[in-house]
Amino acid sequence: MTLQTPRGTRDLVPEEMEKRNRIIDIIRKTYESYGFLPLETPAFESWELLSKKGGGGDAIKDEIYYFKDKSGRELALRFDLTVPLSRFIATNPQIAKPFKRYQIGRVWRYDRPQAGRFREFEQADIDIIGSASMEADAECIAAVSDVLKSLGLKNFVIRVNNRKILNSMIKSLNLEKKAKDIFRILDKMEKAGENETTEELKKIDKNAVRIMDMIRAGFAKLDKKLEGMNELSQLMEACKRYGLQIKPDLALVRGLDYYTGSIFEISAGGGIGSIAGGGGYDNLIGTLGKQETPAVGISIGIDRLSDVLKPQNAGKKNVFIAMVKEDLRSDVLALATKLRKAGIVAINDVSEKGLRKQLDYVNAYDIPWVVFVGPEEVKTKKYTVRNMKTGKEERLDETKILALLK
Repeated sequence: MTLQTPRGTRDLVPEEMEKRNRIIDIIRKTYESYGFLPLETPAFESWELLSKKGGGGDAIKDEIYYFKDKSGRELALRFDLTVPLSRFIATNPQIAKPFKRYQIGRVWRYDRPQAGRFREFEQADIDIIGSASMEADAECIAAVSDVLKSLGLKNFVIRVNNRKILNSMIKSLNLEKKAKDIFRILDKMEKAGENETTEELKKIDKNAVRIMDMIRAGFAKLDKKLEGMNELSQLMEACKRYGLQIKPDLALVRGLDYYTGSIFEISAGGGIGSIAGGGGYDNLIGTLGKQETPAVGISIGIDRLSDVLKPQNAGKKNVFIAMVKEDLRSDVLALATKLRKAGIVAINDVSEKGLRKQLDYVNAYDIPWVVFVGPEEVKTKKYTVRNMKTGKEERLDETKILALLK
């Protein structure tokens, strides 16, 4: 028996979970402030759905967790939250549009584990279903931008492109049949570099290297009548209204096949790669149901976002209610209950430790405050409160303790 976690997974210790919970709380609050509604879908879906052309495709089997249940049905763990959402919309076409949903949940991909990349990871998605306007795309970017600002990130970069422009570039070189291979190579250019990317494109077709010339020349050199250019211009104008600074990038591809229009990625530096990304996928819902429906969304990678954020322990108001004598347990619980009702995290001993052992516990878990409950404190209703960071103590009544810790 091995006692290690499966490859590509990890245990999330309390310190990491505290940070992660704070991130998720801010994400949820921000998404809801824009009017996005919560939705949950199953962790696994039918293989037929996930392998549908326009979603994952047959090749996705090598990249996800595929299995058969006891009845022989082909199933797979979801590899993103977008395809399940599209299935939900296709089977519930009566939902009023635009439908704005958010979902926070785990997904699974059978990738090669590396820094910032796991086989089990968590995403926080927003999507707008039923609007073909670039205003919907801009709102998705703006909501995620607000999340990052609320978390204290300042120097993140928002890159945008449009799949229609990329498709037009490929078409102009008569390379439509090799588009998937070309996109796969371009998608890795940020890590591989321009020289290696150029060499890989040469292997596909000698004309494919001309795409690098177009990328280097930038949008200014492209024909303004090229398909997708008008959408990109509209997106940039819409983002300006939100006060967003965005960077057009012809090399931006996004790996999944279902993107059809705008695509965007947000990076925060530190060698961790993108922390959020998404785009328009106008054809996906139509391939699953009977009705073509425009859609756009963006996803935050919570694992990567957590990796770039420092622990947020400053300002924690957790307090330990220390029991000086065992016969004072009822008094300790009474005070702890009052503090909890006031929204304060109040911890008390549950294993009959002596006072010294209780303080060892406080230090082990870096609890910043201790309230001592002894006979004198119970009698006078004034408690000794110690700041564990500074060692300073003061005698306070319940009202002042609440004011200090709230």
